[in-house]
Amino acid sequence: MNTFRTKWYDFLIFEGSKRYLAILALGLLGSSIIGYFIPPLLRELPENYHNKDLFFSALEKLGYIYLMLYANRLIYQLTTNKYINKLVFETRTYVYERWILSYEISLSDRYPQGEVIARIMSDTTALKELVTSGAFGILIDICFVSAFLVSFIKINKFSGFFLAGFELLAAVLLIWGGKFMREYFHQVRKAKGEVSQAVANVVGGLGEAYFNKNEEYASKTGTVKFNLFLDKQLKANVWDASYYSIAESLYPILLALVVFIFPYSQITQAAIILVIVDLIQQSINPIKSVAGKITNIQRAATGLTRINEFTSDLVAGLYSPKNAVSRPLELEKLDVNIASFEYPSSEDELEKGFRLKNISFSGAPGELIGLVGNSGCGKSTVLNIMAANLIPTRGELTIYDKNGDKRKFPGDDIADIVAYRECVGIVSQDSHIFSESLIFNITLSKERPEKFDQFWSWVVGQIPYLEKWGINPSDTISPDSLSMGQNQLISAIRSCYLKKTIVLFDEISSALDSELEMALRKVVLLIQQSSLTFIVAHRLETIIHASQIIVLAEGEIIAAGSHQKLLEDSGEYREFIEEMSH
Repeated sequence: MNTFRTKWYDFLIFEGSKRYLAILALGLLGSSIIGYFIPPLLRELPENYHNKDLFFSALEKLGYIYLMLYANRLIYQLTTNKYINKLVFETRTYVYERWILSYEISLSDRYPQGEVIARIMSDTTALKELVTSGAFGILIDICFVSAFLVSFIKINKFSGFFLAGFELLAAVLLIWGGKFMREYFHQVRKAKGEVSQAVANVVGGLGEAYFNKNEEYASKTGTVKFNLFLDKQLKANVWDASYYSIAESLYPILLALVVFIFPYSQITQAAIILVIVDLIQQSINPIKSVAGKITNIQRAATGLTRINEFTSDLVAGLYSPKNAVSRPLELEKLDVNIASFEYPSSEDELEKGFRLKNISFSGAPGELIGLVGNSGCGKSTVLNIMAANLIPTRGELTIYDKNGDKRKFPGDDIADIVAYRECVGIVSQDSHIFSESLIFNITLSKERPEKFDQFWSWVVGQIPYLEKWGINPSDTISPDSLSMGQNQLISAIRSCYLKKTIVLFDEISSALDSELEMALRKVVLLIQQSSLTFIVAHRLETIIHASQIIVLAEGEIIAAGSHQKLLEDSGEYREFIEEMSH
């Protein structure tokens, strides 16, 4: 879907939507046919009051008609529920996919994940309100009443045209007023989104947040955005209240007008009066619904408009190709050369923030390389650069293929970043687990791969903890119910299955029980057999057998070598080992 060429209503058409829309169209047609036949039957009922057979025959026909009306509305509503649920799912999937493809190669955290999820949930929830509020019922009501009016005009033209004209005018005025309400609701949603962004920035220490002399984070942006949101919300509430009060006054106005036109309509039969009263009762509901439900429709429309604006902004920038084809790679070695890196800082800050400098090392398949150092020394920053989550200020990472090819990061263009990233997997405390089956979380595939069962049997045989855990591939994962260690274990098995050429483990040994730590260490060894593995460690057992250990301090490499060599030559490493042992 190219959002530059679409409007908000283009989201309503998606794969599989045609069958739902066809059933809804049939429901509207059925409602119109039923509405057309009701006035003559209502007229027959009082006219045949003194003829028992004809009276009960007319009553029976009306009973069948209203049963058909109920069944038609039931099918229409159930189909609407299915359609809206599918629409919400498709919209959320599309928007999140666009963000993922954009975020993957973004140079800054312009749209934090928390803000994106909050925006998607908030803007698409308005679509669900179309169902819960009954807003979709307006369409079927309008079809029913329109056919009812056409049929009534055949009975009494003057009254029929008069009522049709007045109701049409009232509906047009309400819809016209709703246009202004939509603008206010859009302003409210935009202001609410800016409040969320300001909060996300402050929490993340980004953009508008700064560190003052009193050693506290401060920002005036949140106050400004929040006051703007309250102002827009107040104006929207005033419009909402005014709109409802006008709509509620329509019923007595219609009754008064009907009495007023009696001398001109030449209505003398009680049967026709009965039809008029029923017509007013039937028609006033959709007119009031326009007033009562227009707010929900406007909220849904503004939600989709904001989604369209958001995705258009993402598409306007750089993003990864969705269907990129992986190129096979037989790793020879990885060269890491980070001449310098520093986090962005505001112009007002007198002191520069943390920086890396002169980080250089190499690794080959089958090696396990450990990164150690005190907290804040730069271990995780190095790993995030290696994972292509951060771009070095100066420097380059190069993957050498045995056939002579090279993959560089950052490289020259998007293709270089994508090619590099498909070789690298990272397992950290923040590794994402989906609310899907275990098999999906491992394979990232909607279909069950042919060789997965063989892989799973092998993994369970290698890692006894999985059998004790009792988890099966078909089980649906609830991320909130997982411990941190279980989350990391699933992420590690994912990297093992996907056979990433380079696998990075970021602090996997922290806050784990002994069984989980043993399971994770086993996964590390399994991955090491075919991949180049890097690990940030907090326990001696994790790195003691590493091929190479790199010691960092204040963003620089101060020592490197095997465990035994560093114990002999590096006083800083010995101090670090002593701290780990406490």
